[in-house]
Amino acid sequence: MANISPTSFYGNAATISQALNASDVDTNILLLQAGINIKEYKHGINRVPYDLMGKFIELGISATDPSLSLKSCEFLSPASYHALGVGLLYSDNLRSFCQRYQRYFALISTLLTVEYHESGGKAWLSSNELDNGSQVVKNFDSDCFAAITVKFIRMIRGPEYTPKKISLIWTPSDDIIQRYHDYFRCEIEFSAKQTAVCLEVSELDKELPASNRELARESDKTVTEFLEKTAKVDLKSRVMAKLIEFLPSGNCSRERVAMSLHMTASTFHNKLKKEGTNYQDLLDQIRKELAEQYIGKDGMSMAEATYLLGFTDCSNFSRAFKRWVGMSPRDYRSSLDNS
Repeated sequence: MANISPTSFYGNAATISQALNASDVDTNILLLQAGINIKEYKHGINRVPYDLMGKFIELGISATDPSLSLKSCEFLSPASYHALGVGLLYSDNLRSFCQRYQRYFALISTLLTVEYHESGGKAWLSSNELDNGSQVVKNFDSDCFAAITVKFIRMIRGPEYTPKKISLIWTPSDDIIQRYHDYFRCEIEFSAKQTAVCLEVSELDKELPASNRELARESDKTVTEFLEKTAKVDLKSRVMAKLIEFLPSGNCSRERVAMSLHMTASTFHNKLKKEGTNYQDLLDQIRKELAEQYIGKDGMSMAEATYLLGFTDCSNFSRAFKRWVGMSPRDYRSSLDNS
């Protein structure tokens, strides 16, 4: 993706436009000045080049103030981000939400890379931005990443949800800084090295009210197809989406995945190697992620989890799960029940 100019999904321009309209700013004039013909992106698979989006953001902030980022997120809905919004909304729990958010964030923007990790009883969703655009735009993107993340979690957990901590790469001026405290309602680290949202690990495996595994899986496939056509998503993400699709069939071999991506097995291997990974590592990673969701979800039997993950029998699945997590599926589920 390094050689591809970054792009932004139409939904970003739409939510910013709604915020500007609510502030009595003539959005059409700003779009025209930025060189964005909104009709070109509203219907279809075209994405907004980020140099144009950056101009639009700068013009919008000049017409309002830097907290336009927070105002824009007030108008965000699951429909703002195509099938990704649906997949996030129907995630089993916050862990699967974070994993899905990381894996498919390229739909929202290819300017940022998103990482998810857990350490010290905390879970972190963090972003890094390509060295692109003005500092004003970078500050806006930092705000938006954190605000969008929190907004979606509040959609699925409830409006009163607060993260453990927020880190932003800049410090807003005194006249608007209270808006950030009012929005996030938690500790905020300003002028941080990296934008991040910190969550409690103990919250990750609680079932979400709207969880629907089948709808989320279908949304994942739709998002991957969309990204392949528009954002040139990396091979790793495409492979993981194929694995999710093929696992229940019991046939998710290296050869089948390679063929589905129109590659020979050797080409497939070499391209993954260039991205610093391999087929087996990705298979183990996606199985581990899904296994934690399935075992943590009330009502799913060991046999059903075994089938959905493509294992031949429960004993093979149990051994693999213990290797990944350090305990048996039964003990893992008990630990969640007692937490």
